[in-house]
Amino acid sequence: MTNTGAIETGETNPADAAAAGQELIDNASPEAVKVALQLGTLFRRMLSYGAATTALLEADAHGLSFLEFKTLMGLGVFESQANFCLADISGSTGASMPAVSRAVDSLVRKGLVSRVEDPDDRRRRLVSLTDKGHEVTNAALMGRAVGAVKLATSFTGEELQEIDSLLSRLIEREDLASIHQQLEGAVHQ
Repeated sequence: MTNTGAIETGETNPADAAAAGQELIDNASPEAVKVALQLGTLFRRMLSYGAATTALLEADAHGLSFLEFKTLMGLGVFESQANFCLADISGSTGASMPAVSRAVDSLVRKGLVSRVEDPDDRRRRLVSLTDKGHEVTNAALMGRAVGAVKLATSFTGEELQEIDSLLSRLIEREDLASIHQQLEGAVHQ
């Protein structure tokens, strides 16, 4: 049995990750695979617009690993949460607690996040973005937003209405609503 968490954490070799990915695809419904391919097509096209690579440039400029970047972006999404701890990051990224701990340690050293003792539970550490961390996440989000806007402007009015009708319902989901709010905040600064 393969470890599908390997897909998200990058803590295994490429062959294991490929096998885990294939297992995930094999177990998905045909409808889910079709929609995933459609979303992947749109996402890849969005990334082809130059500014969308800003996120990768930001990550590289700060020497961030994939998990560090994913952690940073996750903190940006959940910044309004008062008690964000390592377990929350582990749950949102799918990475192990030791891997998250190492990523947060590195982000603290780079000045992108701060970590303080939880006043209600001294065993826990609360993590939040620093001003510099906000700058990095906002720059990455702006790059994504520019790519998405460039893609959206390539659609006809009718296509935009159809896409808006569906996506407006989907972003009401709790797991998507916070991400949508973060992107809106980055675009409307």
